[in-house]
Amino acid sequence: MWKTFFMLLALALSGHPGFSVLRIALDDPAAESQQGEPLVVPLEGLDPVMLTRGKEAQGDEQFSVRRGGFRYLFASAETKAAFEKEPGRYEIQLGGTCARMGPTVQGNPDLFAVHEGLIYIFGSPACMTAFKAAPANFLEPAATPTTPALAVSEESRTRGRALIEKAVEAMGGAARLDGLASYQEKGTAGSRTPQGVTEIKTALSLLYPDKARMERTLSFGTIATVITPAGGFYVLPRGGGELSDVQRAAYVKQLQSSPLALLRARRNSGFTAVATGAGKASETTVEQVEVASGGVSATLGIDPASGRILSLSYRGRGDGGAYGRIVRTFSDFRNVGGLSLPFKVTGTFNGEAEPSQTSTVESIVVNGEVSPALFEKPKAASGQ
Repeated sequence: MWKTFFMLLALALSGHPGFSVLRIALDDPAAESQQGEPLVVPLEGLDPVMLTRGKEAQGDEQFSVRRGGFRYLFASAETKAAFEKEPGRYEIQLGGTCARMGPTVQGNPDLFAVHEGLIYIFGSPACMTAFKAAPANFLEPAATPTTPALAVSEESRTRGRALIEKAVEAMGGAARLDGLASYQEKGTAGSRTPQGVTEIKTALSLLYPDKARMERTLSFGTIATVITPAGGFYVLPRGGGELSDVQRAAYVKQLQSSPLALLRARRNSGFTAVATGAGKASETTVEQVEVASGGVSATLGIDPASGRILSLSYRGRGDGGAYGRIVRTFSDFRNVGGLSLPFKVTGTFNGEAEPSQTSTVESIVVNGEVSPALFEKPKAASGQ
C-alpha cells in the first residue's frame, strides 16, 4: 500500500506550480493520525536521538513521544528527555516529506538517512540513493537576497516600483486586478514518467481571497489538491487525506509565485521591488525587477515598452528534486475579462527544457461562478 501511495503522490503532486500524510500537532498519548489509524512508529523503531549521534539503538515501547504524526521510541529515559527538550533537532525533518523531492511528496518513515546530525526520510529507495550521493543538491539553501542590501539604491527601488505599476496597467489596471473575485484556468502541462514526457490535463480554480483547487488528470484518474483558510487536503481517485502544515505552506508558496499573484501582492506589507538592469526573455530585451513578498523571491522580466511581464525566474526544485534556476517565459497574451493574460508558458531548469514548467492554457474565466463545493472535503478524502 505504501509503495503505491507514494508513487501516486509523486506523480500527481510534482510539477505544475500551484499544485500525505500522517500529521498531528500535539503530544497527546491518546492521539491518532488524521486517518483514524494508530500513529506510525518511524525509523524502524530506532531511537532518533541515538541516530543523530551516529549509533543505532532499538527503542523501547516504555519510552515514547508522539509528535508530528509519528510515535518515536527511545532506548532510554535520557534520550527521551533529550528529544523532549529539543524536538526540532531530533525529529524527522521537513515535516516528514521526501528530502529529495520536497513537500509535494510524502516520505516513507522507514526510508531514512542522517545528514549533518539531522534525520531525513524519502518517498522511494531511488530518492534516498540520490540524496545520499549529493545531499546539498536537495536541501533548500538559506534565503539570501540576490542583490546585496548595501547595493540597492533609492533609484533602483523607485524604478522597480514604477515598473511594477506599469505591469499592473499592462495586465488590465489596478481596479480589475485587485477586484478579482475568482479565477479559473484549464490547460495542459508536461509531466515526466518512466516512459518519457507525457501531456496531462490541468485545472486551477481560485476563489479570492484564500481558496484554491488544483487538479491534474493522469492515466489513473484525477488528483485534486485544495487549500482553504482552515488547512488543506488532497483527493485521489480512491480516497485522500489531509495536507501537513509543511505541504500546505509549499503549495501556497507555489500559488504565490505567479505574475498575477505577485502583482496583486504589491501593496502587502513587506513587498519589495528592485530594478536590477537589463535582461532577456527569449529574444526580447526586458528590465529585470527582483521582487519579494512573504516567502516568495523572484525576478520578473518586464518589457519596458508594453509593461508586460515576459519572464519570471526563481530558485526552486527541478523535476529530479535538485535545486536550480527555474525560468518561465510567457507568450500568447490574450484579453480575458479586461485582463491581458498569457496562454503559453515555456519553462527551463538550469537552462534546459523543463516539461513540468511548460504549459498551454486552453481557457481562462475571470469573475465567473465557482461552486463552493469545490473547496469542501468529500467524505472519501477523510477516511483514507
